[in-house]
Amino acid sequence: MNNFRLLNNILGWLTFVIALVVYTITLEPSVSLWDCGEFISASYRLQVVHPPGAPLFLMLGRLFSIFATPGTNEVAIAVNMLSAVASAATVMLTFWITTHFAEKILKIDLSENKVDFGNGISILGAGLVAALSVTFMDTFWFSAVEAEVYASSSAFMALAFWAILKWERVKTDPTSDRWIVFIAYIIGLGIGLHLLNLLVIPAIVFYYFVNKYTPSRTNIFKAAAIGLGSIALLQWVVIPKTPVFAAFFDRIFVNGFGLPFNSGTLFFLLLVAGGIAYGLYYTKQKAKPIANLILLCFAFIMLGFSSYAMVVIRSIAEPAIDMNDPQDAESLLSYINREQYGDRPLVYGPYWNARLTAVEEGRTLYRRGADGYEEIGNKPEYKFDENYSTILPRMGDNTEKSTYYPIWCGMEDMFYKINDLKNKLNSDPNNKELQEQLAIAEMTKPKFSNNIKFLWDYQIGWMYWRYFMWNFVGRQNDLQNVTGNVVDGNWISGISAVDNSRLGPQDNLPKFLAYNKGRNVYYFLPFLLGILGMIFHFKRGKMDFYSVLIMFIFTGVLVVIYLNQPPMEPRERDYTNVGSFQTFCIWIGLSVLFMVDLLKKYINKSTAAVGATVVALLAAPVLMGSQNWDDHDRSGRFLGISFAKNYLNSCEKDAILFTNGDNDTYPLWYAQNVEGVRTDVRVINLSLLPTEWYSSALRRKVFDSEPLPLSIPAEKLVSGKRDYVRYFDNGKFDQNKVYQLTEVLDYMTDNDQSKMQRTQNGDLVNVFPVMNYSVDIDKSAVINSGFVPNKDTASIVDKLVWNIGRSGLSKGDIVVLDIIATNAKTGWKRPIYWTTTTGSSVYLNLDKYLRHNGLTYQLIPVEANQRMRGMDDMDLLYGRLMNDYVWGNMDKGTLNLDDKAQLVPQNLRSLFVQIADYYSNTGKLDSAVNLVDKCFASMPESILPMNLRLKAASAEIYYKANQMEKGDKMLNEVGEDAAELVRYYRKFKTRGLQSVEGDKRDNLEVVKNVGQTAARYQRTDMAKKFEALYNQLNTAY
Repeated sequence: MNNFRLLNNILGWLTFVIALVVYTITLEPSVSLWDCGEFISASYRLQVVHPPGAPLFLMLGRLFSIFATPGTNEVAIAVNMLSAVASAATVMLTFWITTHFAEKILKIDLSENKVDFGNGISILGAGLVAALSVTFMDTFWFSAVEAEVYASSSAFMALAFWAILKWERVKTDPTSDRWIVFIAYIIGLGIGLHLLNLLVIPAIVFYYFVNKYTPSRTNIFKAAAIGLGSIALLQWVVIPKTPVFAAFFDRIFVNGFGLPFNSGTLFFLLLVAGGIAYGLYYTKQKAKPIANLILLCFAFIMLGFSSYAMVVIRSIAEPAIDMNDPQDAESLLSYINREQYGDRPLVYGPYWNARLTAVEEGRTLYRRGADGYEEIGNKPEYKFDENYSTILPRMGDNTEKSTYYPIWCGMEDMFYKINDLKNKLNSDPNNKELQEQLAIAEMTKPKFSNNIKFLWDYQIGWMYWRYFMWNFVGRQNDLQNVTGNVVDGNWISGISAVDNSRLGPQDNLPKFLAYNKGRNVYYFLPFLLGILGMIFHFKRGKMDFYSVLIMFIFTGVLVVIYLNQPPMEPRERDYTNVGSFQTFCIWIGLSVLFMVDLLKKYINKSTAAVGATVVALLAAPVLMGSQNWDDHDRSGRFLGISFAKNYLNSCEKDAILFTNGDNDTYPLWYAQNVEGVRTDVRVINLSLLPTEWYSSALRRKVFDSEPLPLSIPAEKLVSGKRDYVRYFDNGKFDQNKVYQLTEVLDYMTDNDQSKMQRTQNGDLVNVFPVMNYSVDIDKSAVINSGFVPNKDTASIVDKLVWNIGRSGLSKGDIVVLDIIATNAKTGWKRPIYWTTTTGSSVYLNLDKYLRHNGLTYQLIPVEANQRMRGMDDMDLLYGRLMNDYVWGNMDKGTLNLDDKAQLVPQNLRSLFVQIADYYSNTGKLDSAVNLVDKCFASMPESILPMNLRLKAASAEIYYKANQMEKGDKMLNEVGEDAAELVRYYRKFKTRGLQSVEGDKRDNLEVVKNVGQTAARYQRTDMAKKFEALYNQLNTAY
């Protein structure tokens, strides 16, 4: 093989083309769920995303979006293509990284162009297998077809590691250090994508040392110390402390010298640049090449890190999306350090049920005032009971997620006891004895062994090893599993003996379970190839093996330990470990060399090389691609934008729409920012509303949405003031009376100390003294607004009257109440809505005035029919579902709906059936049938089986409308599916029995109900069939 280098380059680029074609074909042509809507919107208009930001991604995304037609889904395609291109680049770099190691294993001179044919095929085959395994890897492919930062982050990690291999080829050249400087710049730029890029540093440092110097024990220790020290320096000093010093100088220049904001920051940056320049000059003059190289690398890391200037520059412009409003170094400090998300101690900290013992004052906090920085108090530092604290704390999250700690740490008895006591208290809420028992149960102290069990079983076993096995052994389905049950989201292999012993019966799944396209099996083949590659790499090139192993561990298990994830994450987190998985693919590729080495004893080496390559290609990338294609093909999927349009079009003109989570917010931002859909609606995310910067932004016009009606002055809602206001009965107010909401708001935001309450530590804080509120209604103004239907105008109440029903209000709650009060006072000009997915906890107990409008609840001064759960205007809902809503190509029946994409369709199905049931009971049988027909046509069961109880209710609607054939078919399917599920669950004898026991009982009940329903509509044969089937299954049960 005389042109090996040329072939190596050509095949590397070929893998790029293959991967790019795959990702382009399967690319989502619009906005995806989760953060994608935010990233596309922010790329398109260069806005500011959630902390800690991704400025380089946004600038690259803006570059890609330039080639799209403005205001169309082409913008989404363009930014999605950034991920596709970056992922394809990672694939190509993986090819070259693998061939480099293969050359070294086979003792090929790295500068040699002429290579033995058998060796050449072996090397190139290894590269192809590794690169294409990355291409079709589950976790990697998911990020490659949507606008998320992880694809670009992976590309920069691979680029940095590839660059150290390029350095090795020229390491004796006097100018070889240019590659080290290049790596430093790539790492600096990578910070502007994701901090995961830092994890490549230890592997690079180790590789540099063992190839630059003798690979002695001393040098290995030096490499480890420098690698770990570099990460620590960047993660805990350079990145977080740079804005600290910048903020310090800015306060001096602004407050002390009266200069403009950011003048001190500019001085600090000039100071740093000057220091670096002098250091480079000094080290050159004094002939200190190592120090010079270190300074040069630091300079280029800072140059790459400077992409964060974009965050400040764009925030100053006050764009529509301006998360945390980081206009200056002080706010940038909080932004980069992700302070709004809190801390997760890694060395020493409390368990989840530790009592708070003290709140101490931390660093002084400042905010940007009119003429300078203003002190707003101190950052609170919480101290907890030392008896409930431990080293290496793994279980410290004290939110609702803590409920699941006992399940994973060996304290299941505590979990079940607490649940049992809570259920008893729901029936007898004033029982003091039960309350005391619950308090004692909740304070059961975990042992250190429980702490380590949680680390091993959940964080490493569930949140890393399970994901690893998904990618190289197989996945049961894509349904998220937070309890560790045996039916959702486990890894499987496709080998019955293995899977059945771990999870119970996994063969011959009922069709109700088998629909899930996320079920993929690889029979351990990619995994075994990777293990063979690891062994061969270790035997033939230990130092290189250790370099790859370091990257594998640092981007995998150590990420899990650092993130310290609690149970019940909102989504699966496998994407955080993608660097580890793509590293493992290098070893999958090197398995080709193992097989060649084995086979060449029996056949010609060239033949062995071709055969080994073909076998490895079939056993890994071809198998992975064939299994993964259907659940990664998002072509033609327009779910995100469809959901967004349906949310927005459930609102009247100039509406205010409260949302809560990522998936009912970010797609809406995309719809408004990019495609210009319903820009008159003001979307307000309730989880962001408690912050000063977000509530302040409501006072500005955004697109076609005028500033919001607010009466509380902005200075009363600044950070540190009224962040949380508690209820306190000071004895001055009759608690049985109802008070004007405006009066209560004035009271709780008044600076008059006589209206405040002193805390235990002596601070004066605002309180609200009553819970019964009212809002006067101007009926003529409401009628003139036009959003109350004519048939309901006579039912408009004189006042909204309700009990707030909570002991404390966040700043966000106060803002919502102010919007409601001020909007009522100014003539109900802005209709107010909540998305139906926000959850009832955010409705401020106003449920009786909320009307169901499809995917939203509207606040109207008409008492809702509580029995109808706010569905008082059925004709409006009928029109929404039959005429207004769009379905994102679900009606084609071929889309893959992952578990989070199923939530809105499931809600809509329920709404279809509820309205149809109402119509069927009120004589509008044609409308009822139309709704059921539309439901199954818009969201066919080929993409998502319908809940069996809901489907049985649909069959009843057909019976009521005398469409007996349709009813028979549907009811029979329900009964057969439920019986099939019962038979399947009965196969669980020991392993997994507890996980399926509830489902078995539920489906047995469905079989019984089918027989009863059939009898009720005189379907005698069917009734007998399912009555007999129920008796048979119940006896066997």
